[in-house]
Amino acid sequence: MRIAVEGCMHGDLDTVYKTLQYAETKNNFKIDLLLCCGDFQAVRNEKDLESLNVPRKYRSMNSFWKYYSGEEVAPFPTIFIGGNHEASNYMWELYHGGWAAPNIYFLGFAGVVKFGNIRIGGLSGIYNQRHYHLGHYERPPYNEHTIRSVYHVREYDVHQLLQVEEPIDIFLSHDWPVCITDYGNSEELIRRKPYFRKEIEERTLGSVAAAQLLEKLKPPYWFSAHLHCKFSALVQHGEGGPVTKFLALDKCLPGRPFLQILEIESEPGPHEIQYDEEWLAITRSFNSVFPLTGKKTNFGSVDLRVEDSRQWLKSRLQERGAKPFEFVRTVPCYNPSQSVSNHSFSGYPRNPQTVSYLQLLELPYLLDSMPEPKDVSYSPASFIQRGSFSDDSETIPIDDVDELEELAEVDDEEAKENRRLETLMEKRPVAFSATVLFTTVVVFSIAASPSSANLSFNFYAASCPPAEFMVRNTVRSASSVDPTVPGKLLRLLFHDCFVEGCDASVLLQGNGTERDDPANTSLGGFSVMDSAKRVLEIFCPGTVSCADIVALAARDAVEMAGGPAIQIPTGRRDGIVSAASNVRPNIADTIFSVDDMKKLFSSKGLSLDDLVTLSGAHTIGAAHCSAFNDRFQEISNGSLTLIDTSLNRTYAGELMKQCPARASPSVTVNNDPETSFMFDNQYYRNLLAHKGLFQSDSVLLDDNRTRKQVVDFANNQVGFFESWGQSFLKLTSIDVKTGDEGEIRRSCSTTNE
Repeated sequence: MRIAVEGCMHGDLDTVYKTLQYAETKNNFKIDLLLCCGDFQAVRNEKDLESLNVPRKYRSMNSFWKYYSGEEVAPFPTIFIGGNHEASNYMWELYHGGWAAPNIYFLGFAGVVKFGNIRIGGLSGIYNQRHYHLGHYERPPYNEHTIRSVYHVREYDVHQLLQVEEPIDIFLSHDWPVCITDYGNSEELIRRKPYFRKEIEERTLGSVAAAQLLEKLKPPYWFSAHLHCKFSALVQHGEGGPVTKFLALDKCLPGRPFLQILEIESEPGPHEIQYDEEWLAITRSFNSVFPLTGKKTNFGSVDLRVEDSRQWLKSRLQERGAKPFEFVRTVPCYNPSQSVSNHSFSGYPRNPQTVSYLQLLELPYLLDSMPEPKDVSYSPASFIQRGSFSDDSETIPIDDVDELEELAEVDDEEAKENRRLETLMEKRPVAFSATVLFTTVVVFSIAASPSSANLSFNFYAASCPPAEFMVRNTVRSASSVDPTVPGKLLRLLFHDCFVEGCDASVLLQGNGTERDDPANTSLGGFSVMDSAKRVLEIFCPGTVSCADIVALAARDAVEMAGGPAIQIPTGRRDGIVSAASNVRPNIADTIFSVDDMKKLFSSKGLSLDDLVTLSGAHTIGAAHCSAFNDRFQEISNGSLTLIDTSLNRTYAGELMKQCPARASPSVTVNNDPETSFMFDNQYYRNLLAHKGLFQSDSVLLDDNRTRKQVVDFANNQVGFFESWGQSFLKLTSIDVKTGDEGEIRRSCSTTNE
């Protein structure tokens, strides 16, 4: 049997099929089967494009629609898995697998089929630890979060594949098994793809789930894609054990190694795709725990008597045969003669193939079941609140080299925009705010602080044009899966700028550094800084300072949490001094009075108005119980009682429930009990209701010098956002190092010495 394998299809079926037909003619042979390792992009019409997670400017119909409509027919039987750039709404219709178009078969989110006597298994999507143990909670239409998480591999699908006992001949995964580079020429790979070095050295490049399957299934052939390069490896499973030939291929572009043709021994043809009896039995056994919410799957009730199901299935298949159910078109197809589709279709239909498949197995149709509100919310915040995500888990893997390649291709448009902004700022620096309450964009005037004189709005225009884009993209990726990230990044900025100035000294690790001080041990966001720096060092080595990354990341975090979009100058350099002894004298304590805070802020060049405005940062983020336990007192029976009468009693009761006496040091409470993950003016409304979490919050309402500003901001979010832009600019300019001062660190956690 002659099988062609393709890497990332990216919807370019015409090119791949024509290339293979040319190979047939030139070499006088016949290709029996085409396998595609993901990013197939089975886009049927304009609506499918809305479920395709690629930048809008790259959304294109490409050529799959021709095969879906019947205008073209695939010249070879084609089997594909999903990647991380798919029309996920269509893939969900065919969760269990099925014909995506005539002669083009989707293997499902996980699946095994037979082609002749060759067993082919596959796992769609890419690995992401945060979502791995959750259920398939996403439903179309997808939002900005679920359009990404929907293609993340789930434990449920992997666990089913781990039950396969009969030999698999070929296995497909989109991302590579982790540590597969140990078995090939990793040095050559790093030479071609230098930004893989860190993950390879840290043994994090690839999928943990795929590695588990490789170890269990031990197939003779394993094919992957995702990383847009060709890489081969030989995996010896134990001394004298079987060998897996691994091959990763590129995406479909001229001059790129995106195709491989191989011959394997098989029974004589003709061959056709058929259901696999063992896989059907596994599917039937596991369907009772099919997870459809954001909760972790409970495998305890699974009936693992697969052999009993097989006996039942054997008779069913003898009756109807093992050939998959016929292809059925479920939505109108794209019509290139119309500039905009005039089809009035809506909703997300049940695919008759899936319905028939489940009827064959006598299983209920669950794919359009909506989780009860108590089970799952489609906001990532709900998972944080229920503890499905680790509060300290911030590792941001590079999901796809598509993003890196896009960054590399950012052209002079960003530099032109920076030059335009610089001209504008010389005349009138501005901050832009598009709030959730208004559809208009409000422009505010900001007075630049004197300490920012050596910074520039186009500092990286020539040396690293996409710098701000790279930081923004990293923050966006992190925040999309963990809504606590913005609060952590904003707090990190405060703790950096107030000690030694805005010079990233808080990022330095080592004995006696700022991070060793108790006030900083609960800081987060460091992994986001490392991720941004790592990407920047790939494209602009030794150019962008960690200090600028801290400032830009906090700026972007505020915007992504719903706050104003602000332009800030760059050009900060990194400090080389970081001492724990410098922290306490320069950081505000939660028991500070207005006078205490005024004195501290004044020493940083900040006014009393800045103090009230920047305190609004407490509208997002969280605090440990120890930060406000001075407002309560433990009594003889071991419970707490309120001693700070300025605090709302109902709110105080809620705090005492969340933070009882002798609560674990790891317990945290949201700064804002109302809109915890939204940057808005709710913080000031909370103060008016005597619901300020810290004593240093409450005193702002009690003091005549600050009360009016608190009231004004509580009633005017636009006014708060305007003041925030002014004060934030001053905050990020505190004692900055420029010119020959400091250095540009290669790694944010260590100096260059």
